[in-house]
Order: sequence, then C-alpha cells, then structure tokens
Amino acid sequence: MKRVALLAFLALPCSGFAQSLTDQINAVSAAQDQNEAAARQAWAAQQAELRRQEQAQAARAQQARRQAEAVAAARRAKLEAREAKDEAYADKLRELDLQSRELDLQAKKTDVSRENDIIDSTLKQKDAAADLTQSQADANRSVSQGAKVLMEKNGAKAELEGQAAVKKESGWFH
Repeated sequence: MKRVALLAFLALPCSGFAQSLTDQINAVSAAQDQNEAAARQAWAAQQAELRRQEQAQAARAQQARRQAEAVAAARRAKLEAREAKDEAYADKLRELDLQSRELDLQAKKTDVSRENDIIDSTLKQKDAAADLTQSQADANRSVSQGAKVLMEKNGAKAELEGQAAVKKESGWFH
C-alpha cells in the first residue's frame, strides 16, 4: 500500500511530461496488481516454506521415533535374550538338581538293598547255626536214647542173668 501511495505521489508532479491521467491510473493499477501478485507469491512462498519446514520437522520426528523404536526393540531383544539365557541356566540347574536327587535316591536304594542282603545273610547264618545246634541236640538225644535203650537192654539182660543165677543157685542141684 505504501508503494502505491508513493507511486501515486511521484506520478503527480510528472503529469505534464507523462501520459494522460488514464494511463497513470492504469499504470498505478498495474503496479498495484503487480504488488498484490508479488505479495500473494511471497505469501504462497512463505506458506510453502512453512509446509516444507513442517514436513521436514515431521520427517525428523518420524525418524527420531523410528530410531527410538529401533533402540527400544534392540533393548527388548537384548533383555529377552538375557532372560532366555537366565531361564535356560535355571532350567539346567533344576535338571542337574533333579539328576543329583535321583542319583542320591538310587544310592540310598542300593545301600538299603545291600543292608537287606546283609541282614538276610545274617539271618540265614543264624538259622543255619540254629539248625546245626538243633541237629547236634537231636543227635545227642538220639545217642542218649540209644545208650539208654542199650543200658536198659543190658540191664534187663543182667537182671535176667541175675535171676537165672539166683535161680541156679537156689536150685537143688547146685
């Protein structure tokens, strides 16, 4: 607007030398149109620059988000890998503990089995000793009974012989 007023002011003193009033108005109108077009063009350029800056900023923000997401994903992956490794280690420890317990249980079963075998062997030995003692007692009893029977027979024989001798002695013909 200032330019238009300036042009109009400058154009007035030169009216004698210049064109007619219509030409001057047309020139002012053309200058005004040109100024408005330049202002519109400047405004459009400014708007385009603002849009370009907004798009660039949005692109930078998008890139920053992508980078942040990539960093977060890498951290998550690293954390998940560490957790998986820790879980695998804990699983291995549990497995080793279970195997150790199974081996301990198996060793205890073996010890109990050996102790049972020793107890069975001891009982069999005692049974055999008892059987031997019983057999010896039975043999002694048999010998004693045999000796008793023999003595009884010898005693009966002696008694018979004694009775026969008494009879012989007491007889008439003696």
